Amino acid sequence: MKVSNNTLAVLLLFALVISVFGTLASVYYIDSLNLLTGRATDDIGNITLTVGATLSCTTDLDDISAFGSLQRSQKNSSENLSNFINLSNDGNQLINATVNATEQLWDTAAYNTPTSYWQIHCNSSTSAGACNATYANVQNGTLVHKVVYGLQPAAGSDQAVIGFIAEVPADEPTGTKNGQVTFWCSAN
Repeated sequence: MKVSNNTLAVLLLFALVISVFGTLASVYYIDSLNLLTGRATDDIGNITLTVGATLSCTTDLDDISAFGSLQRSQKNSSENLSNFINLSNDGNQLINATVNATEQLWDTAAYNTPTSYWQIHCNSSTSAGACNATYANVQNGTLVHKVVYGLQPAAGSDQAVIGFIAEVPADEPTGTKNGQVTFWCSAN
């Protein structure tokens, strides 16, 4: 039996139509059963987490404020020498910074802190926080002086520049003098 090309074309077209309609019917039926996986939906996924507060402040690697050689009754400041200590908020919350002497600068006990012979202040800040720009005597022991209020944690807004004034007492013995201050940071 010979089949004409026209008959074959009609049979092929009929088979294609039945296949397309059969596939569409199967997809609609399976879709109504919610059996398809991996298809896009309009469901929303929620993620929750809590970021813990980190309280951290550091001084720069060059944390020495060197005043060079001074004579008795002579004084100098960080501003004159362009020699400051940079305090950075390395945490993720606003901080206040206080400071006190943990090692005295002068050999003569009468001139040790708190006296006007060794003073500190916040010279400037890149923060929206407040800089205590008034010079104050460096405190000792449990006494502290607040130098920065509300120092920001964001990069570019997280630094304060701290300056000092040192005045050599009139009867201070000669020799190298080394004082040490400790910065204490607390949440604002």
